[in-house]
Amino acid sequence: MCFKINTMMRNLVLIISTFWALTPVFSQKRLVDASDSSPIPAASVFDALGNMVGLTTADGVLPEISVSVYPITISCIGYEQLVVKSADEKKLAMTPTVYNLAELVVVPVKRNILKQTFYVREYFSMCNSTDTITFFSEHMANRFLPATKDAKFKGSSSLRILGSKNYSRYQLFGKDSIVTDPKSAFPSMLNVFELNKEDVVAPKSFRNQGTANKLYEKSSKSGMSLIQKQNDQTFIQTEDMLADTKDHKFSPWALKLLGFTMDFKQYYSSHSYRINEKGVYNSNDLVEASFVIEADGKGKYLRKALKSEKPIIIRSMAELYVVDCEYLTKEEAKEEYDYKPTRVRFDIPSTVPPLNRATKQLVERAKEERVVIW
Repeated sequence: MCFKINTMMRNLVLIISTFWALTPVFSQKRLVDASDSSPIPAASVFDALGNMVGLTTADGVLPEISVSVYPITISCIGYEQLVVKSADEKKLAMTPTVYNLAELVVVPVKRNILKQTFYVREYFSMCNSTDTITFFSEHMANRFLPATKDAKFKGSSSLRILGSKNYSRYQLFGKDSIVTDPKSAFPSMLNVFELNKEDVVAPKSFRNQGTANKLYEKSSKSGMSLIQKQNDQTFIQTEDMLADTKDHKFSPWALKLLGFTMDFKQYYSSHSYRINEKGVYNSNDLVEASFVIEADGKGKYLRKALKSEKPIIIRSMAELYVVDCEYLTKEEAKEEYDYKPTRVRFDIPSTVPPLNRATKQLVERAKEERVVIW
């Protein structure tokens, strides 16, 4: 059973990578920034079992959540993690993260290849009303980028994974198990998501507002396509990748042909940069980033995985934290790019929030049961 599910999911990731260049409700709650009361979009909400149950909207509205799944944990790039213990809590506000940012390095003339190292957390789930397959992974990754227009680098500038720790949990058909077979791990979605490589320019109005928190929003056909926020430490840009689509949905035709029909309903990318006086931000300024998607899996193979007649809800989130930046010569970059480490040390920045309670229990349970972490 696990092999069949795994095969289908591996095929799904391959297909998405190729073509993506592309519970009862109760009271409605709204999530805001504690410093200025502005709404927080694209925040990921996890229930008491560690399942990602949805995202906040552009207006900061939480998904419909049953009182039975509390406490919930809310995570969003640029903010401290928020734990909501009870459905009775009315005001939900997240506090901006306080960073201890290192001083920026001036690019030397000959060292014009930027090497960035990341610590990554990745969540993926497939669920229906009764069953859930959950994957949690930690990665160390890096990328190499030309830092000047005349810099040349022959390797790929895309993110590449150096090492991983993967945990899988199957809550299926009345059973709850941690899977020990490395082949059952879900392939990383990082080959779908693409970190921003271009310069990002802050609105001119931000420069004339002193030290006050700043907010800029841009509307599009099906929602708020761009949200930019700035405080005294960071500039955060959140993009709604589906804002220009009809009915805020995207259904790749290729997936339909292959029996993996999916309606993408949410797809957000967020990048957090250290603030500077110029108001122009590039990869060197990057502090954190995140990607979140939510889709209805309607294809027969997806529904078969959970033996479901109804669509399968698919959710994925990746959080990337910059661990280190250094400038290399072209020769140094090529040497490091070609080198493939056999053992990787996991460096976790101090600003990374603790794991939500259920995910932490998953990791501890895997260790106690001597599950192989690959």
